[in-house]
Amino acid sequence: MNGNGSILARFLLPDSIAVFGSMQEDWFFGAGVIIKDLLKWNYRGSIYPVHPSARRVYGCKVFKSMKDIDEIPALAVIVTSYRHVPKILAECGAKGVKAAVIVSDGFGEAGPEGIAREQELVNIARSCGMRIIGPNTVGIFNAADRISTVPYEKGYEYNEKGGLSIITQTGMYGPQAMAWNEYDSGINKVIDLGNMCDVDETDCLEYLVNDDETAIVSLYMEHTRRPEAFRKAAGNLSLKKPLLCLKPGKSSGAAKAMASHTGSMAGNDSLYMSLFRQTGVIRVEEYEDLRDCATPFLRYPLPKGNRLGIITFSGAVGIQSIDAAEKAGLALSVLTAESRKELSSIHNTLEGHPIDIGPVSATAGTEIFTIYKHCFDVLKKDETVDCIYLNTYVSHGLKPDYYNELFQYIGSCREKPVALWSYGPSGQLVSECGKLSESFGIPFFYTTAKAIRSLGYMARYAGWIKQSTNRP
Repeated sequence: MNGNGSILARFLLPDSIAVFGSMQEDWFFGAGVIIKDLLKWNYRGSIYPVHPSARRVYGCKVFKSMKDIDEIPALAVIVTSYRHVPKILAECGAKGVKAAVIVSDGFGEAGPEGIAREQELVNIARSCGMRIIGPNTVGIFNAADRISTVPYEKGYEYNEKGGLSIITQTGMYGPQAMAWNEYDSGINKVIDLGNMCDVDETDCLEYLVNDDETAIVSLYMEHTRRPEAFRKAAGNLSLKKPLLCLKPGKSSGAAKAMASHTGSMAGNDSLYMSLFRQTGVIRVEEYEDLRDCATPFLRYPLPKGNRLGIITFSGAVGIQSIDAAEKAGLALSVLTAESRKELSSIHNTLEGHPIDIGPVSATAGTEIFTIYKHCFDVLKKDETVDCIYLNTYVSHGLKPDYYNELFQYIGSCREKPVALWSYGPSGQLVSECGKLSESFGIPFFYTTAKAIRSLGYMARYAGWIKQSTNRP
């Protein structure tokens, strides 16, 4: 738990919560969902459901208004029509509440009238020293401390935690939109800023830099209101832990769409690129990257350089891997003479790099797994190799569980970052192979390009750290 006095502690670590909105039980959306999840997670603070006509929800007493609550709740969560939000927010402010998550939409993203309504919320909050996350947000999902304001039914139980925390301007990383129960490395915190009328990504970075439970931060950012403050906060965080960022808006069409999404313009993309280079922010390419490409950072030390070792079942995949490596900022390792000699001693078809074990697999039978292990050992020992990409093949004749012993061995080796992709005539078998590799701690990806890209991100960050700290 982070004990710093940041604004974010009001939202992530409240000791009492008032929840406004529909108290319908066993429904897929509403204040009742939040209350149910807090109870399931054995939330240790006080819960105050507020609704003018409901009496009880999931065994909890429902209060008619904020005035009926004796305590001053630390956090208010508002899940009502936008029409009721200003009045509720004012009542919370008068009570002394200092933090509010506004789930309701119909504000800055809804055009000029919505922008005016949003400004009214800001004025109310400022008049009473209150801070706001939202509006148009799912708020926070704090798996580390078991606190959630997400008003949607997830459809699964979640009782784990990991080292990845996500800051986002979309609800698409919340547990109702992403299957965090299937992410082996585990989520720590998700902070959805919504329209970001008040609390912003910089506030979150300033909190997470000192959060011992967060090992890596992923950021979905459509814009920043405070570029200089962001530059400082992002740079400080990058010196301590990696910061991945998905920043859409490279095209003019995407920039216009973002304006309607959050009610604000995104700014010049080239300026953001410059800002990211200065601060060590690693810009990723697609939605899942903020989760998937964080995984190798959580499991391995940073590579010493950008030289890639490759083992593949297909010569074509090996060639594609070289292209992917170049695009990711990696260089194909030039193996030492000793390594090439050792590979030739394993089999006379294995002296090249990428190491293609496809030809020998046709006659090797089950011995192919021993050969694969020996080839991996060569790359692991070779000082010219900084990270390793692996490719495997599965079929109804070469089933995923045949790799059990090999994956167990590779998973036990933690000296260099590894990423794996598998292919075969059955999508189900490929998926099973991925689950098997993940069970042994080997990051699995569904394309070669993404697997290698994830290693490239690690090498890029390692280079920035070395340059920024003047390490030899």
